[in-house]
Amino acid sequence: MKKLLYIFISFFISFAALAQDDEDTFSPSKLESIAKNMKPLWEDGDADFTVIATPDKWKEESGVILAQKTKFAFDKDANKLAVYEITRRRIKLNDRDAVNSYSSVYFRIGSSRDGAGIKVIKANGTVQDVSLRNAVYVEDASDVPSTFTPYIGKASTVYDKSKSRVIFYKIAIPDLDPGDIIDYGTIFYDDNTVKKMSFIEFDPIYFVCTREYPVVSQKFEIDTDNNSFVNSKSTMGAPLFKETGSGNADYSWEDRNREKLMDTRWVNSYVELPMVKFQIVFSKSENRADLFIGDRGELKQNITPPELAKKMNNLYNRLDGSVYYTMAKGYLKQLGYGDMKEEDFIQKSYYILRHMSHYRANGFSSELFASCLTQCLDLRKIPYELIVTTPANLTRPENIIFRTEPEWMLRVKGKYIFNATLFSNPYDYKEEFLNTPAYIISLGKNPTATPITLPASTPDENITTNTITASMDTSGRNLVVVHQKAITGLSKQFYNIQGLVYTTALDDDHRSYGGEDDIRAGMKGTVLESYEDKLRERKKEDKTRKLEYMKKAFEDEYATITSYTEFLLNTEGRTWRKQELNYTSKFELGDMVKIAGNNLLVSVPGLVGEQLFISQDERKREADAYMSFPRSLRNIINFTIPEGYKVVGINNLNLNIDNEVGTFAVRASVEGNKLNLLVKKVYKQTTVKKENWPKLLEMLDAAFNFSQKKILLKKM
Repeated sequence: MKKLLYIFISFFISFAALAQDDEDTFSPSKLESIAKNMKPLWEDGDADFTVIATPDKWKEESGVILAQKTKFAFDKDANKLAVYEITRRRIKLNDRDAVNSYSSVYFRIGSSRDGAGIKVIKANGTVQDVSLRNAVYVEDASDVPSTFTPYIGKASTVYDKSKSRVIFYKIAIPDLDPGDIIDYGTIFYDDNTVKKMSFIEFDPIYFVCTREYPVVSQKFEIDTDNNSFVNSKSTMGAPLFKETGSGNADYSWEDRNREKLMDTRWVNSYVELPMVKFQIVFSKSENRADLFIGDRGELKQNITPPELAKKMNNLYNRLDGSVYYTMAKGYLKQLGYGDMKEEDFIQKSYYILRHMSHYRANGFSSELFASCLTQCLDLRKIPYELIVTTPANLTRPENIIFRTEPEWMLRVKGKYIFNATLFSNPYDYKEEFLNTPAYIISLGKNPTATPITLPASTPDENITTNTITASMDTSGRNLVVVHQKAITGLSKQFYNIQGLVYTTALDDDHRSYGGEDDIRAGMKGTVLESYEDKLRERKKEDKTRKLEYMKKAFEDEYATITSYTEFLLNTEGRTWRKQELNYTSKFELGDMVKIAGNNLLVSVPGLVGEQLFISQDERKREADAYMSFPRSLRNIINFTIPEGYKVVGINNLNLNIDNEVGTFAVRASVEGNKLNLLVKKVYKQTTVKKENWPKLLEMLDAAFNFSQKKILLKKM
């Protein structure tokens, strides 16, 4: 009996132990392996990671980054290029907000060489190691905050026999209190297969020196192999990368005593703030004409316009868009391109290439689109110029240092043609290239780069018009709204998806260039019938999805929306003849009417939608405000006055704030039983200088205050 009891107890203990192990994410042996990987990081000896004191000037800050350092190490072995990205951060958490920000830490263990470790230094100086044993698997890697993801990640290669995987985990940090220091490190290892790869360009890194907290010390180190090259550029006073000449790393960058980022809204961070950018390129040959690299061992920090012209010429000659051009030529032949007027030919060529890029996984790159379009134009001997610039929210053309930075476009008959999007038309502009410096690249044996400036834009070219008809429902508490939105110019980008998702707009894309339906072209009999049946079913489902989607979308404008009942797409804005995006919505808004005795207070001004409230903390400005592009918003509101009531005090609604950066104006009138409001809001400048920030605030404050007003309807 005792023996049986012993066996039972032993079995129970073993079962319990197994059950406990099932709850653990990592086995003891795995934890030991991770700790072994982390040992060199913890024993680095960098004196900055011994600091625990917060500088007096930052003691009132929510948090302080005491030290952070990332090292990139590259090692080529046979057909593998091993890349280690080793990061350590030490952060003082001064208040509850900072504690909440780091109450969970994410890390990747997708390789036997990955690593992670977390220590908490309590206010009394004791050090607590946080066990990874109960970490939770993260199902969707896109949920991982960027703070905890690698800078460069895994490269795309021809062959992929890599054993490293993107597998993230999340661990809660127990008993974290204000005054604690969190010290954590991660190791990301990727074994990139470079068999038959002549080069690999790793993701460029754009690092803005100002962070969410003040920084005592921040560093990068790069240790390269003989086939890895480094490009780097520092802007707006950021420190430069330096060649170290030491065995620890080939290149290093260091920044100290950096104040935190003060302005968080409308900041063109990469251009206006101190920033360092760098890229590591693996190449089996040095100074390749089509890569932005220099000699072996050179820290390349500049690309001159003549050098840029040569590289653009080499890239253009190496582009292979023959498959797409041949297809485009076939489409054009079907349309009889030889008999077209030149303008019709340009438009149809554009729409054909847009159509083709729509079915390509990531669309066309700007250089591929430009290459295909130039070949089409050559069919009719239509002259063009190749233009190269950079997005205004990424870098300036004079600071180009990576092959991925230049954006290609064409100038045809004095008009600019950019890479097509799903929604664009020929000659549609892109906001990131307004009034930017650029180069005309002449192609051939002696290419040149001639500087020009691209055109600007005006508010009247980018207009959103909301025509709103509203009336009270039979209960007298809700507003029934018919809302028509008409958008032109650059403003369409805000609404293209909202207007066209779950509609048939993209189903018949061939109509944009007047061609045949190439999807149905090869279908016959039961195959075609099956396709048509599935298409009808999808369209039926889309009608329901559209209403649900639009209700959610309008909640951003109207917090009190109770139902969304009707959507009508008037024009999709994707064709040459109808470039305005226009759609109508019908919905109801609750809590818009207050009863005051026999009278009513109605939130008619609130029909302009939610207006921006600028908090007290945002009223001081240290950086220019980047508004993307000039634009106008017009609200034409017609409210039906209920029978037996009259509007009182409409003159109090009229106002006109107009200065050099913006306008907010209201004109109110009553005609019969209609209260009419014309509300105009204009952003006049792409960039508002910080000196003019108070003028922009004046306009924004007026818009917010107006939206909070109520109309008094007095019982007659």
